[in-house]
Amino acid sequence: MDSEKKILLKQLAELGDVILVQDNGKRIKLNDDAEISLASQFDAVLYFMQRLDSGMLKLILEDYYTYQDYDKKTFLRKLSYVFDEFHDKGNTYLNIFEGKCNSSVCTNLNCKGFSFVGNKTNHYMDLIIEIKDDKVCDMYECYDFQNENDTILKKGKITIDSQDIPF
Repeated sequence: MDSEKKILLKQLAELGDVILVQDNGKRIKLNDDAEISLASQFDAVLYFMQRLDSGMLKLILEDYYTYQDYDKKTFLRKLSYVFDEFHDKGNTYLNIFEGKCNSSVCTNLNCKGFSFVGNKTNHYMDLIIEIKDDKVCDMYECYDFQNENDTILKKGKITIDSQDIPF
């Protein structure tokens, strides 16, 4: 990006929220200084999940936590397969929609999470993300997820661990 474009983006960012849409379809929300705004590790996790970037998740997730009852390395390997599946279906970006667990038969009822929905095909995955002190301490799939906005188009669930689906 040349300096003229950076100056223009900075001026636009001063007017309000700016989302830079790159040639490959990736979207980046910019702050007032025309830089990516990532205030916490949690923000960074969401940012790199949207961009299907398991390499960056490897750098920012803590080693000492487990994710979906897997060590970090195993979880990220499985997640990279999911990202590959999104890519193979034609998606270049995941849109994020907030929601919560709606299952009365598990201990996660009403736990906050997110639907990650492919920008081209609307394939999706639903994850509960546990946060402690602005850090992600666990992520796991939810099989009975309710979005805050019930008009979201979701088609074809993609799972991290399909053989472990409880229902």
